[in-house]
Amino acid sequence: MRKFLIAAFMLISCLSSAFAQDEVVFTILKTDGNTIDFVMNRDARIYYSDTQLMFYDGNDIVSVNFADIRKAYFTAHQDVEEIDNQQLTFYPNPVNNVLNIKNIADNQTITIYSISGQVMMRLVASGEATVDVSMLQNGIYLISAGNMVSKFIKM
Repeated sequence: MRKFLIAAFMLISCLSSAFAQDEVVFTILKTDGNTIDFVMNRDARIYYSDTQLMFYDGNDIVSVNFADIRKAYFTAHQDVEEIDNQQLTFYPNPVNNVLNIKNIADNQTITIYSISGQVMMRLVASGEATVDVSMLQNGIYLISAGNMVSKFIKM
């Protein structure tokens, strides 16, 4: 169920505006620093299993272990290079009390979700923000801003 919520969250939050374009790219930034780009054509599908996110492009299926995913996000194909240079960053990770966020677009909504998909916090910021996460229980959380979804650990 948890994996379904993660996959559903990523798709619902990004696909509605992304598919207004003819082609979008689903990018996975792996924990080892490598990236995998999937062109989301009309035949493309994203699936999940207990441990993996699977991408089908109409010909082949590629799978990535959830544990190996650091970030996953959608971009319009022609904007990939521009967005990579302005990517939202946050630190420290893992975090104890205060999460610092940089490169926030103007009036960007930032949402923090529990791993089960429950909204834990929502804020609107520009530029940089400092978020008090001390009231969150220890665990893994997702942070969403625009078309980017990433995870962080609260300790």
